Amino acid sequence: MTTAQRRELTIGEVSAETGLSIDSLRWFEREGLFPAIRRNAGGQRRFSESDVERIVLMLRLRRTGMPVKDMRRFIELLQGGEETHAERLRLLLAQRARIQAEQQQLAEDLAVVDYKVAYYTGKISASECEAVSSNIGRKAP
Repeated sequence: MTTAQRRELTIGEVSAETGLSIDSLRWFEREGLFPAIRRNAGGQRRFSESDVERIVLMLRLRRTGMPVKDMRRFIELLQGGEETHAERLRLLLAQRARIQAEQQQLAEDLAVVDYKVAYYTGKISASECEAVSSNIGRKAP
């Protein structure tokens, strides 16, 4: 595909493709998490495929709890070329360690919940247990 044929998306199309609201996309841009988004003559944002890939990466890093300042630093490093690989790796390894610690804590918390589920399952009748299970996730009237 030539440069002239390169697909560009509007902010609404990027929102639909990524699941992020338009307001969230604008927030990410204001925070410097995807700089240099091209704009057309009318001032409307035009996102390239690589912009969308970067947005998805930032979304995933944000969902892992990476601080915005670290995300911003990562973007700065991306723009710095190959000589920044070591620092990018350092940032990602630090985030990986935080995720693993959170996973361990969640596993411990889940074990407590599982224990309590087993305890209370043994305390109520099978029909009551089934009724409780079938109502999980439903909104109260």
